Amino acid sequence: MAGLEVLFASVAPTITCAQDALICFLHWEVVTHGYCGLGVGDQPGSSDKKSELLPAEWNSNKDLYTLRYQSKDGSRRLLVKAITVENSMIINVLEYGSEQVSDLTLNLDDYIDSEHLTDFHRSFCPWTVSR
Repeated sequence: MAGLEVLFASVAPTITCAQDALICFLHWEVVTHGYCGLGVGDQPGSSDKKSELLPAEWNSNKDLYTLRYQSKDGSRRLLVKAITVENSMIINVLEYGSEQVSDLTLNLDDYIDSEHLTDFHRSFCPWTVSR
C-alpha cells in the first residue's frame, strides 16, 4: 500500500467519478511494478517527463484514458488505454517492444465506492487494497 495514499492525495481534488479513482489505483500498480509515467495520449509530447505522479490532463476524457509508461531502466514502454462502457472499464495494455497486448474488464462497483470518492479510506472497496 505504500504510496497509494500519497498518490491519491495528490489527485483527490480532480477525482470526479469512479473511473478516475480506478485509474489512480491502476497507475499506482504500474508504478509499483517498476515503471514511471511519461504522459497522456498515444504519442510522446513536449511535456513528457518520467514521474510517479499522474500527468497533467490524465483524466480530461472520462470515456477514454490513455497513459504511457516507461520502465525505470528504460528498456520497456507501455501504452495503457482504459475505456468506460456503462459501469465497467475495459483496460488494454500494449508493450511496445513485443507488441503484446493484455486486456482486462472490471466492474467499477466491485472496486470503487462512488459515494466516497474524496475519502481515500472509503473510496476503494476494502478487498481492492488489502495486500
